[in-house]
Amino acid sequence: MNLKKSELLKIHLPRWEEFPAFELYVDQVIAFICEKLEPFNFNSEEPLLTQSMINNYVKNGVLNPPVKKKYNKTHLAKLVVICICKRMLPLSYISDAITVMSRVFDIEEGYNLICDEIEYEIKSTVAPTDFPPRAIDDTPARKVALMRSLASAVAKILFFDTLIEQRRRLSNVVKNIK
Repeated sequence: MNLKKSELLKIHLPRWEEFPAFELYVDQVIAFICEKLEPFNFNSEEPLLTQSMINNYVKNGVLNPPVKKKYNKTHLAKLVVICICKRMLPLSYISDAITVMSRVFDIEEGYNLICDEIEYEIKSTVAPTDFPPRAIDDTPARKVALMRSLASAVAKILFFDTLIEQRRRLSNVVKNIK
């Protein structure tokens, strides 16, 4: 992954309304998620999502089983959150966060809110003058604090990965010059 500041500022997570209006088969789910979350594929040598990963999420109770081998918007929303967070959190923590959010918000509202928080936190990390950092304890409710702290962690890891990738490229250029 090689993202510049301008690309980080343009990151857009698909909102609930942008999910397909019809249910998808697993290969369609994988293609959709991998396309929409390409900036979050921290290790391009490993796939962001595979059928065995989805099966594991279902087996561990993080994701409901598909209905007649088809996945709906709720599956997609949960998979987006899982794929974004799995680099920094154990699956059990992600599952707990999804459960907490599901108790407080309906899935559509909660999902869109976490997308808003992640996008803002990325912008705030990259361009704090234009997007002032928001304190976690300044949230209107404790329920939003969980999402904001999760979003902040995602943003910091994405930015960190971008810096490391730039450092690796520079190091390779120096090696090739010698």
